[in-house]
Amino acid sequence: MRLPRPSLAQAIVFWCIVATLLVVTVLVPAVARFDAPRAEVPGAAETVEGRVMEVLERTSIQTSRGTIEQERLAVEVGGATVTVSRSRSTEDIGTLHVEPGDRVLVARVPGPEGDAYLIVDRVRSQALLVLAVAFVAMVLATGRRHGLTSLLGLAASLLVIVRFIVPGILAGYDPAVIASIGAFVIMGTTLYLAHGVSVKTTVALIGTGVALVATVLLAALSIRMARISGIASEDVATLQVLAAGHVDAAGVLLGGFVIGTLGVLDDITVAQASAVFELRRANAALGAIELYRRAMNVGRDHIAATVNTLVLAYAGASLPLLMLLVVQGEALSIQINREYLATEVMRSLVGGMGLIAAVPFTTAIAALVAHRAAKTPTA
Repeated sequence: MRLPRPSLAQAIVFWCIVATLLVVTVLVPAVARFDAPRAEVPGAAETVEGRVMEVLERTSIQTSRGTIEQERLAVEVGGATVTVSRSRSTEDIGTLHVEPGDRVLVARVPGPEGDAYLIVDRVRSQALLVLAVAFVAMVLATGRRHGLTSLLGLAASLLVIVRFIVPGILAGYDPAVIASIGAFVIMGTTLYLAHGVSVKTTVALIGTGVALVATVLLAALSIRMARISGIASEDVATLQVLAAGHVDAAGVLLGGFVIGTLGVLDDITVAQASAVFELRRANAALGAIELYRRAMNVGRDHIAATVNTLVLAYAGASLPLLMLLVVQGEALSIQINREYLATEVMRSLVGGMGLIAAVPFTTAIAALVAHRAAKTPTA
């Protein structure tokens, strides 16, 4: 069985998605120009790049808490050389040990007696660039044309997040609505770019869309039922301060649920659609019900692997939190009620249910379409 060529309707859908991508990333940010009130921080530091030129002085002092190093460094900042004085504990892994030649981030803090300079972190952009180039090279070498289109889809996804979702939320729009719209644009763009405009891709798109709607509803219901405020995270709490309380923290949490689940949804829906069409190609005698039954055998294995992957991804990102909970020694029955832990558990459960919902629906649509396509003459 050969898949039918993309119809005029599918081509129209593809170009509508492309047009929507342009609208949300070009026009919308121009309208929602970060008009949310932001907290003014007097004497805020400006962070710039610098390079350690010389260690002018370094002494060690023994204290009851360990060895304290006091040092004066000559640091080049913006073409000028400034002196930075700092103290650090040699036992504290959170403080930086720097040597001449190291590139660092320097905070310039204005004061009544002139600017003060503090070394806050290292410059890591060069290492990240090397990793990014290696990643792109591996994708292109392995995936070739599909690798190129997948990279274009990745670029489109980042574009929607940076140019639409983030500005829209900061401008005061409902985070759940903005994230959902952005997710649908990402979904359509990445699927068609990575897999081409075809019946199979359209089926996967429909399955992903339905599962995404189910995820939004489940997330909203769960947040409401558990009375999650969304500010248990230090990042969200800081955002609330800097945005002067203008951002809905619970909505941001819901939006994070949606975007996080979307990254796995398109994988599972494309895999199910592909399984159905390959089964139909291998045996044209299979009817829609038999196609659904056999593809669901594949889907159940996929569910088990994908849900496990999703939970492990969340656990890996929250590993320091899990270790902190163990160190505290508090009973799990108590810990599970704390918002920061309840949020992570909810994230895994809601994401898992969204993935599970995607499998039977995508499989059913693909079975019906594949069965009908086999009866339709193709060019």
